[in-house]
Amino acid sequence: MAEEKTFLVEGEINEKKGKKPFSKEVKAKTAGFATEKALCLFGSKNRLKRNQILVKETKEVQKDEGTEK
Repeated sequence: MAEEKTFLVEGEINEKKGKKPFSKEVKAKTAGFATEKALCLFGSKNRLKRNQILVKETKEVQKDEGTEK
């Protein structure tokens, strides 16, 4: 089984007042799943449709082995 990794999803939310940048860390198996998870989270919490959310970048976050407790 594939292990879940941590991804950083960055982009913009289009609101009535203008564009608002966001960044969110999510755990997923692949970058595509991380993007989908971020879209679902922002849509459900902020009452946004997918066309109001623009994902600019999804990248894997490397965790340092020595800093985790």
